[in-house]
Amino acid sequence: MQVKRFIYATIDNQSDMPDLASYPGGGIDAAPLATVSYRDIAAVVSSLDVDQFALALPGEIATEKQDCHNERLLKYQQVNLFLLKQTGSHGMLPLKFGFTANNDQEVMRVLEQAYIQLRTHLDRLQGTMELVIQTSWELPKILQEIVKDNPGLTGSDPVQTGRLLFEAAEFKKGKIVAAIHGKLSALSKDYSDAPLKAEAMILNRSYLVGKDKEPLFDDAVNAVATEFEAALTFRYIGPLPIYSFVNIELNQGNFALVDKSRKLLQLPEKASWQSIKTAYRQLIVTHHPDKNPDDPQAAKRTKDVIAAYEIIKAYCQSLPGFGEAEKHDAFSFAQEAVEQAFIVDDKGALLARVKG
Repeated sequence: MQVKRFIYATIDNQSDMPDLASYPGGGIDAAPLATVSYRDIAAVVSSLDVDQFALALPGEIATEKQDCHNERLLKYQQVNLFLLKQTGSHGMLPLKFGFTANNDQEVMRVLEQAYIQLRTHLDRLQGTMELVIQTSWELPKILQEIVKDNPGLTGSDPVQTGRLLFEAAEFKKGKIVAAIHGKLSALSKDYSDAPLKAEAMILNRSYLVGKDKEPLFDDAVNAVATEFEAALTFRYIGPLPIYSFVNIELNQGNFALVDKSRKLLQLPEKASWQSIKTAYRQLIVTHHPDKNPDDPQAAKRTKDVIAAYEIIKAYCQSLPGFGEAEKHDAFSFAQEAVEQAFIVDDKGALLARVKG
């Protein structure tokens, strides 16, 4: 038996911590839930026998093992949904299913290695949830409607007819998806597309929605479902933990992330908080889509600038005395300074984060 620590999610530990003992049945395999903290974040974990966790190899008869795997996946999802409700507006970040560490000290090392990424995501995603819209149509019915409205598309050449009908269906699909998104995007902070799970599915999109906007988003979904009820079927899923908007790269350390963001913001190795904010605002003005209406890459560049600023802000806020930022001549982004800021001492001492 090889017992490790299974990591469900990370949470902000500056506010009231979730009452893990109140969750019925514990975590996977009924193991008690616990937290491991580093600075102002914590991982929610439980013990797991990893020898029993692996799936069967391809070709093996493993119905029982697959069922056990599915039960653990369901428990992982249930624990994260519980954490979403417990953490309220302070937020939580689910980690990929199956992520384990050897012991609590290694869990702390994971939090240290990915601290800037985790802190940035927690700050950005506070008070949000994931809501999923899945939309399907009956393609034969849609094609009949297309032919009825455009009889000239059909002809003696079946290959040509098929190609024209396919193009018309794709065009119609694009218009429908754009119409749905146009009604929902204004009420969301971001969106992410997932693979279509069936031939009839035309949209599988997750929206990042503020908890205060959930009732308005619900109303908008009901409105578009009513508008397209004759042609489409809708499935509305959520609220869910933020599975689709978190991409933690554990092979990218804090310095690599900070250095990349510093360069994108065109900052020197030392910069005051005021100069950081000034550089950010100037780049936003320069790259904003409203200033570059003919540049299709403007929105992406603006998004990249915002993400870089959030990372730099998270790093600066992690330093002692950030709330007295005017006393800092400059924040150092040199490798030694960044790495020194995230060293875990032998006792695993916690360094409180001071918010500005």
